[in-house]
Amino acid sequence: MTTRALSTPRSAGRRTIGVIARKEITDAFRNRLVIIALIMLLSLALVAVGLGAVQVRARVTEYEQSVQVLRDLGRTEIPPMPDLNPLAVSKNFINYLAMVGALLAMILGNTTIVKERTAGTLRLILSRPVYRDQFLTGKIIGNAALLAGMLLVVGLVTLVAVGVIGGVWLTLDQGIKLMLTMVMSWLYMLTFFLLALLLALLLALLLNDNQALLLTVIVWLVFAFIFPQIGDTMDLDNQLPGGFFAAIGIGHDQEQQALANFRWYESVRDGVEELSPTKHYERISFALLGVKPQFAANTWSEVVTLKANNIVGLLVPVILLAGASYVIFLRRDR
Repeated sequence: MTTRALSTPRSAGRRTIGVIARKEITDAFRNRLVIIALIMLLSLALVAVGLGAVQVRARVTEYEQSVQVLRDLGRTEIPPMPDLNPLAVSKNFINYLAMVGALLAMILGNTTIVKERTAGTLRLILSRPVYRDQFLTGKIIGNAALLAGMLLVVGLVTLVAVGVIGGVWLTLDQGIKLMLTMVMSWLYMLTFFLLALLLALLLALLLNDNQALLLTVIVWLVFAFIFPQIGDTMDLDNQLPGGFFAAIGIGHDQEQQALANFRWYESVRDGVEELSPTKHYERISFALLGVKPQFAANTWSEVVTLKANNIVGLLVPVILLAGASYVIFLRRDR
């Protein structure tokens, strides 16, 4: 009897969080703006993956035709199939998600609080036996599950499209890399969902709902585009096409010696780029997909080890933004 009494509040809390989470998912599919952004993102993903799979199929067909020609000529030595990287078909999806996916996440983050405040249901819900932390946890879990479900669909579509259209089925290691890429995409979208949520809570008394969303978009533009652009512009080796050091005939060792004289400059440049979740997302995703040739031969665990700093760069904003959202919401009385 005592054990049951002690477990009841915890079970009730979990049920409350589950109810709020399911409501968030249901409400998202009733929001026209969310539906438009979701359809746009999924359509772009399908087009990118489909076209990439067609390119993979063309290379496979080209190889098969070459082999048939050699056999018709009586050749017995058949060259092996060239290395294909079917995962690279998702490269364009990464670019689409960095823009449209972030916008979708920001819309969700802004409306999750705004809809309750506009409808006047926030006070009503909190007047029930619902704690503020349960309320916010349910909203975050519901939207995080929605984003995860969408990315799971994209990952499965990519897997099937590469196999059916491209004619090349992913190995276990490649499959894990694809799923890890979807996890990185989820963390990236979750960052901007939490950013919009935080600003909606923080600026509720200062700005109207549209202004809060606009400010979120401006902050996103700064971190997603301006900071990476500053980092690229400040890169000494980007000052000339093909590389500054290559243009003046300086080798790698001499390049490192020259950069050692500008250590403070490089530290500032790297620091600016490290502030961008978009840069971290692109680096880890392109490494997992093998878009960067130097990572194509690495296993998924090796890539994760080599790019651990980029994973941290995606995790830290999620933790900080979520923590700040709880602090503000728990201290606010309306």
